[in-house]
Amino acid sequence: MPVKRSSEIRRIHLIGVSGAGMLPLSICLKQAGVNVSGEDNRMTSEAKEALERYQIPILSASDIKNSEVLVVYSSVIGDSHPSRVESSRRGWKQIQRGLCLADVVKGKRLIAVAGSHGKTSTTGILIDLFESIGEEPSYAMGGRFASKRDPGRWTQSEWMIVELDESDGTIEEFSPEISIILNADHDHHSKYATETEYLDIFRRLGLRTTGHVVLNEVLRGSVDEQLAQDLVVYAKVENSERVATNQLGDFSRNNQQMALAAMEVAGLKKPDVAKVRFTPIKRRQSCLYFSPTLNVIEDYAHHPVEIAAIREGLASVFSRKTIAVFQPHRYSRTLSLKGELAAELSRFDYVHLLEVYEASEDPIEGGSGRDLYDACKNRFEHCEFHSDEGALLRALESKIVESNLLNVVFLGAGKTDILARQFVQNLFAKDLRWGVLYSEISSVLDYGSKIRSQEPLSNKTTLRLGGTAELYFEPASGPELATALRVCHESGIPVYPLGRGSNLIVPDSGVSGLVIRLSHNHWRRFEILSEGEIRVGAGMRIKELCGIACREGLEGFEFLEGIPGSVGGALRMNAGAMGGWMFDVVKSVRFVNLDGTLVEANVKELSVGYRHCRELERAIALDAILVASAVGQKEVELRKAIDVYQSKRKESQPREPSAGCIFKNPEGASAGQLIDELGLKGSAIGGAEISPVHGNFIVNRGGATSEDVIELVRLVIRVAKSRRSIDLEPEALLYGSEWKDALS
Repeated sequence: MPVKRSSEIRRIHLIGVSGAGMLPLSICLKQAGVNVSGEDNRMTSEAKEALERYQIPILSASDIKNSEVLVVYSSVIGDSHPSRVESSRRGWKQIQRGLCLADVVKGKRLIAVAGSHGKTSTTGILIDLFESIGEEPSYAMGGRFASKRDPGRWTQSEWMIVELDESDGTIEEFSPEISIILNADHDHHSKYATETEYLDIFRRLGLRTTGHVVLNEVLRGSVDEQLAQDLVVYAKVENSERVATNQLGDFSRNNQQMALAAMEVAGLKKPDVAKVRFTPIKRRQSCLYFSPTLNVIEDYAHHPVEIAAIREGLASVFSRKTIAVFQPHRYSRTLSLKGELAAELSRFDYVHLLEVYEASEDPIEGGSGRDLYDACKNRFEHCEFHSDEGALLRALESKIVESNLLNVVFLGAGKTDILARQFVQNLFAKDLRWGVLYSEISSVLDYGSKIRSQEPLSNKTTLRLGGTAELYFEPASGPELATALRVCHESGIPVYPLGRGSNLIVPDSGVSGLVIRLSHNHWRRFEILSEGEIRVGAGMRIKELCGIACREGLEGFEFLEGIPGSVGGALRMNAGAMGGWMFDVVKSVRFVNLDGTLVEANVKELSVGYRHCRELERAIALDAILVASAVGQKEVELRKAIDVYQSKRKESQPREPSAGCIFKNPEGASAGQLIDELGLKGSAIGGAEISPVHGNFIVNRGGATSEDVIELVRLVIRVAKSRRSIDLEPEALLYGSEWKDALS
């Protein structure tokens, strides 16, 4: 690190050290062995904790005893700052943050992320991609991860990833090996008066790049002028792979593809994108509250293009109204983009405006929050201006009472994040049962998830009857599932896994607690591991598994064709058909206990028996490694075997809606045959009937209730006991309840 080798420097002191760009720089310097200190008039608790963890002293320039100090200041720190005045008096050299960072990266293979929007998110994605292939690059990003991960790091890796800031002009000091230029929408108007001036900084960055320049297709013909075309890579978004992320829409997909393109031109191993999950970043489409009726999101968006991206992203996922709370950033930007901001804000269903976050700028006539409000009112009526933050929160609370389904999105680079959290805290007090869950899930959310209250379950079961779930959740990722389970465990809220809805009866009264269903594509993955071994997601339908195994020439799974439902349900019940059992083909299972703890166990470590796996009785299976009995078989031969099983099933099982076999086979006998011998086939109560085709099936002839089915179960148990002295036990689950209570 060049700054460390400057023998005349005894210490580097950072003014404004808790800033988005300054904190990562301080961490990089400290990890590289530099004597570092820092100060900030607006020190955040998060920055203070990080500085103390790295033993970076927090003090002012006047507290420093050294005589040789390099002072580094953020762009918002003016000449009149007391520590800058003191540094000048003592003759210390003072430089901007960007100049120091440019010196730090010398000697590294630099990947620079530049552009008007999306830099922080793309930097975070790139870091995750590097780590997914075992690389640990140095990095400095301009935001904060939502996790405990630091925003900066210095390692011995030859690679360094840096987010470049064009706002103060220090971008000109960098000559990367690889430059990612995401976009170039005119911004920072006080520094770059015209669009041409603004575009030129990115053109010059491209010319200084020693290796490849990665561009979006939309920049073709503008930023790529004068660049050697064999060194320019245009990332394509259409039909692209998607990194698992909490971010929305094409804007995010563009960031992902630019990062992947940079990995490729760097000559690095291609990441397995399906296994990479992007670490959420604070204030970047961050969900703070995710409930059936209300979502609260915050985003750093302060440029019209960024505002459009978050609005369009939300619209692509949620069919509900969206209220925007917006704080403009800088008077100069508000003045220059007032018309564009008003036009974009008009597309929300309602807008609440705040005064400008000045970011060290002096007020400019025509560039205030009131001026933006006037521009908005000239375009649309659904807008309010608030100088009082309490009044804003009260107005929002009245809006959510008026509407059933809402997104509330807090936008801007100022204090909207603080207001968003105050708003969420107020929501907690109104929902003591579920409020914590809505907040905790949101912190790990993938927007592909679904959550609904009083969700009908009859259409999610093969028997087609029953009541509603108090709360119903379809998580799209492992962290969401684990979080929901942990919170419910800590809160004493019961959790009920739901697969394809076979082998269970939902009571008419419904289910009190949380019903979790692994319906998202994330849980349906299929992966060939080695010769004859496959990993299968618990959400995959058994029928789908059979079809894939058949196409891949994997023998040994054909009998599964007779089992309804999903892989997870078949594992939990050790389901069987045609003389075979699910665990006959299982090598290991990965599952999460209902307290949120993750377990992976091989089949020898599991207690498996007739129609049960003990470890999965209070757990949710995530996936399993299955083993074929033979490989390389002809699909046509495997298909013939499956067709035989299908024919047998069709001949022996009813076609009407049912829950599958209702009773366990008594020892040495068949429950279905026993019921037939007792003359109970065809017995009916209400809309439920003991199937004339198979005595161990109760079918829904139309309009059946769960009480009809339960009454038939009571009848069969009573007759079997009185006539044969046989105690029949239900195999199908009484979902959310206990059979002993229903049969007593």
